[in-house]
Amino acid sequence: MTHEKTRKPQKSLIVHVCLAALIAVIAIGCGKITTASEDLIGVWKSSDIQYSDTSFEIQKNAITFRNKEGNRNSYGIIEIKKKMMEDRNWVLYTIYYMNRDMQKVEFPFYFQMSNSGLIRFKNQPSLVWKKDSGITT
Repeated sequence: MTHEKTRKPQKSLIVHVCLAALIAVIAIGCGKITTASEDLIGVWKSSDIQYSDTSFEIQKNAITFRNKEGNRNSYGIIEIKKKMMEDRNWVLYTIYYMNRDMQKVEFPFYFQMSNSGLIRFKNQPSLVWKKDSGITT
């Protein structure tokens, strides 16, 4: 009985990942931007003590969040929107992905190419995230 309980979350995860991949393939066929640019690809970390054990990784077709407990949640990217800000120093990116409940989630952030790249979340503009050189989550 406990064996079945441990298998159900794995099956559920596989189903969700397959559905997210299918949605991403359909989105590609519709002409939407679904792959992250090379500037964004990598592991991003903050020096803020509150987020010292967390990170997020942007891959070409997926985004992965790592929490303080070390748990990772990966999602297939279904769309990316990009808007240059008026100051021409920052770009507003919004990454869209499907969560485990199959709800479309948006992840908006500002990106600045200078200083080897900086990210500031739209809802936390004072918090700075920098690309971690060579380390993956």
